[in-house]
Amino acid sequence: MDGVAGQDSEIITGNQAILNSLRPLIDSRIVCKMGIPRTKQSWITLLLEIRRVGKAYHLLIDRVAGFEEALSKFPDKGVSLEFMDKIGVPCWFYTKVIAYHKEIWSELPEVINRIQRRQYFRIEAFQGTEITFLVGSSTERKKATVKNYSGGGVAFFIEKNLKLSVGDLLSDIHLNIQEGGELIRFQILKATIRRIEPESVYGVKVLCAGEFIEIEKKNRNNIVSHVFRQQMVMIRRVRTGLRR
Repeated sequence: MDGVAGQDSEIITGNQAILNSLRPLIDSRIVCKMGIPRTKQSWITLLLEIRRVGKAYHLLIDRVAGFEEALSKFPDKGVSLEFMDKIGVPCWFYTKVIAYHKEIWSELPEVINRIQRRQYFRIEAFQGTEITFLVGSSTERKKATVKNYSGGGVAFFIEKNLKLSVGDLLSDIHLNIQEGGELIRFQILKATIRRIEPESVYGVKVLCAGEFIEIEKKNRNNIVSHVFRQQMVMIRRVRTGLRR
């Protein structure tokens, strides 16, 4: 959590703006990561409800095993929560716990930090994820196996006979991904090679990291949304495993 807090962010403040940001998160049952700042204590949980008591708003959080005992050791009763909004932009906020009932009751946060869009979550690719592209002025389409990807770029393995260098321009890029049993294709106009790892690191294949330098906004948002959905699936699996 402290690492997220240290990044550049957009500040959301004011009760109405805070409520407008949290209510879709609650309605969508999107999971969050809750932790005690400056410790290794963290849990996967849900925001359940915003409840008004008199003039004050309170945020209700799903209880998790071991939380009350862990928080009792810290007198300020503060926690941080991380989540991603509906288009996959990471956000976080700090709040103070005020009571335990069936749920954890906390104060409505004063500020939500929304990490700037140029920083993208990266996700490991499923088996069968591929990328095809043109290199420089060549009209011969090349194909490679994807290691991971985000809204900002992609890392992929190439065979030793395909020679790429840092700074090479790729164009007419197709990122082909399996989601829900279907093949979906994202198109990127141009990318440039930013890093190359030698084959000694990954065996017989070379790993290239490319940055998207020209992509339609709609296509980038589609990739970010896809990454967000996949991360939510993985977090739910973790949370389900913890409940067993």
